[in-house]
Amino acid sequence: MVGLLFSMSGLFMLWGSMIWEIRFWWLMIMCVSCMKFLNMEVWGDCITSFFYCDSMSGMLIVLTLWISGLMFLASIYSVKFMNNKSLLFSFVVVVLSMVVIMYFLCSHIMYFYIFFEISLIPTLMLIIGWGYQPERLQAGVYMMLYTISASLPLLMSLVMVGGLYSSYSMVLVSYLNCLGLVHDVSFLWFLGLMGAFLVKLPMFSTHLWLPKAHVEAPIAGSMILAGVLLKLGGYGILRLLSVYFLNSLVFSKIFIIICVWGGVITAIICVGQSDIKSLIAYSSVGHMGLMLGGALTKFMWGWEGAMLMMISHGFCSSGLFCLANLMYEKFKSRSLFLCGGMINVSPIMSLWWFLFCIGNMGAPPFVGLISEVMLFCCMYMYSSWFIVIILLMVFVGGLYNLVMFVSTQHGGVMGFSNSWFVNVCSEYLLLLLHFYPMLFFILNIGYLNKIFLF
Repeated sequence: MVGLLFSMSGLFMLWGSMIWEIRFWWLMIMCVSCMKFLNMEVWGDCITSFFYCDSMSGMLIVLTLWISGLMFLASIYSVKFMNNKSLLFSFVVVVLSMVVIMYFLCSHIMYFYIFFEISLIPTLMLIIGWGYQPERLQAGVYMMLYTISASLPLLMSLVMVGGLYSSYSMVLVSYLNCLGLVHDVSFLWFLGLMGAFLVKLPMFSTHLWLPKAHVEAPIAGSMILAGVLLKLGGYGILRLLSVYFLNSLVFSKIFIIICVWGGVITAIICVGQSDIKSLIAYSSVGHMGLMLGGALTKFMWGWEGAMLMMISHGFCSSGLFCLANLMYEKFKSRSLFLCGGMINVSPIMSLWWFLFCIGNMGAPPFVGLISEVMLFCCMYMYSSWFIVIILLMVFVGGLYNLVMFVSTQHGGVMGFSNSWFVNVCSEYLLLLLHFYPMLFFILNIGYLNKIFLF
């Protein structure tokens, strides 16, 4: 763990003399070296006494480094070749990656909260500094208002919980709870602890900032938002539920109903979208709502499915945003009505669109299928009435992915598009590095059983 921090420090010291490709490969090598955290618990020593890493943190740290490295690969054209403040962009990306990793490693409640909030600043810099449209300022304000509004109740609730247990160490509190020293929390207390994470997730009804931020963000901002930052909320919910045994069952039922029904509503909204990035953003709300509903059922399958959904969604949604950005760079449009007939222009890219669309709808052989089956089974075990909503969600989820694929790939090529797709090797490598973990993680899903053995 200390080696990881020193590696990040070394990356900063050599920053000015490193070329763009070395920064990318450095992050990818660090990601591979962090895979040793996946199957063990790592305690901080006297230097890093507030750090703790288990399998759940390890998975998300690997995901963070992987997506951060791919952000450099995706931004070669828009940042490096255009000479768009490439050194500052690289610095912001690595700072954001480092802050998110510290968040996943913290076992002290206050540091946990501080890094959760600090991650907002580099994200805002990415959106405002490298966004495409003047509306990016409004998108940044939306994100700030939603996040900060829920952060103060979270801070107050965490301080109160720390005083209740006389300890701010989540590891110590989890051991105390395993010995039977469980304290009940009130309705407002439960809402204060969960509120900020529900906004970051985001849960349906607190999601309005997300499509706006995705549409105005650059490709790197969309990748880190979909691939990593939404997982801050999911990880916070899973960690607090496991540490403090929050069992407000009545309130959990309300959340589950909102999440599952919100998944249907956002899937219907996706069918009517014309902007590809907005469509992918709304689909993220539905997937994260399903993940939250499965986690709140308190079944072991629900927790494992929620963790698997976060990983699969991180790779699939990030890959879809990369495909949308490649289309935008070639055609200068993200409209489903204008970017048609791409199968006649670039059949290889059409194949990538097909693979990521079926991965987004949870089709075999992708790992998203396993996560959705586990979560749907938990919903049905929680209440058999959910079967109708589940069937609706599966149908409409397949529908909007089919609409996105058919609208972009079939039909005639628009007359204004007089240039052909010229794809380079880096673009294929970018898509392959998203696709490979999403496909082959299914070979090792039995490892999830080790995560939730409290």
